[in-house]
Amino acid sequence: MALAASELNDIKMDTLKEVGNIGAGNAMTALATMVNHTVDMSIPHVGIVPLSEFTQMTGGPESLAVGIYMAVDGDAPGHVAFLLPYLSASCLADQILAQPLGTTTTLGEMEISVMMEVGNILASSYLVAIGDMTGLNLLSSPPAIAIDYTAAILSTIATAFATLEDQALTIVTHIGEAAGSIEGFFIYIPEPGSLSIILRALQMEG
Repeated sequence: MALAASELNDIKMDTLKEVGNIGAGNAMTALATMVNHTVDMSIPHVGIVPLSEFTQMTGGPESLAVGIYMAVDGDAPGHVAFLLPYLSASCLADQILAQPLGTTTTLGEMEISVMMEVGNILASSYLVAIGDMTGLNLLSSPPAIAIDYTAAILSTIATAFATLEDQALTIVTHIGEAAGSIEGFFIYIPEPGSLSIILRALQMEG
């Protein structure tokens, strides 16, 4: 039985925030290893976020962005997305490819391949941490990438989980690399029925 977001009390919301914190921490460690820089992350925001609000995350609906999306399969299905402003994605590609910052001005085939691999590693790291915490088996599907205006990317992501309500419970973590050239957002959206599974695994529900 799906757990309605309105039924989540503060304790459960704090628990989900901790889930997001551990998952994001694992993902950021993986990213820091790749770019050889410290990566900071904000305390995850857990809440009911209208999909329309996501458009402000990467500079507004008309800003160019890169989105890497993966469906989550296994014991608690859901969705993971990694969103970066276009300039941040270009800088990240430069760092992964060991090029001077500013070398990448257009994301070509090689850069797109790098971004998809980064997204895959981050999502896997995130889900492994949550799986270790809950004992659940969570697997990311092969990633899909979109390079477009923020509003268009988020519309595509929303279509991918059209079975969810327009206001989905999300765990959003802002990340920033120490050199200041990379920032992005890691978003985890468990499907409604998965919330009860996660909370039960954490012994938050009978």
